Amino acid sequence: MGDGDDGGIPRRTRTAGIVFAVAALLAAVYAVVTQLTGPVVFDEGDREISVTSGTRFSIRLKENPASGFRWVLAAPRPDPAVLQGAVGHYDADEPAGPGSGGIRYADFTARGTGHTEVTLRYCYRCGTPQADEQDENARTRRFRVTVD
Repeated sequence: MGDGDDGGIPRRTRTAGIVFAVAALLAAVYAVVTQLTGPVVFDEGDREISVTSGTRFSIRLKENPASGFRWVLAAPRPDPAVLQGAVGHYDADEPAGPGSGGIRYADFTARGTGHTEVTLRYCYRCGTPQADEQDENARTRRFRVTVD
């Protein structure tokens, strides 16, 4: 066997395989850590939010869908160059039962540096013909988001 060969596999091919395996391992570790840590969570009272670009975060709000009210992302929408997001997911209180409430998570990803505002509205039957956008019981929460 000549220099650079090891059992018929050229050294360059072996090195490329090792580099690829290490890169795949690092990507897998990153994916697991991201899933375990999850997004940063802010509460309804956290009206000033500061995050770094690339950060995933959620705003946590109490909600009871059985009442007909739910949280929606309202106008004005966040600057898409700064923030990407939507009203994400809902976790029912445990044990879940008829009329029980839970938590709505508005999920976002910081995209670029700057300032923007997130407006969330707790409205009655949003998105249906019965919706009353002027409902006196509707609540609005505004959050100022700074991305560094």
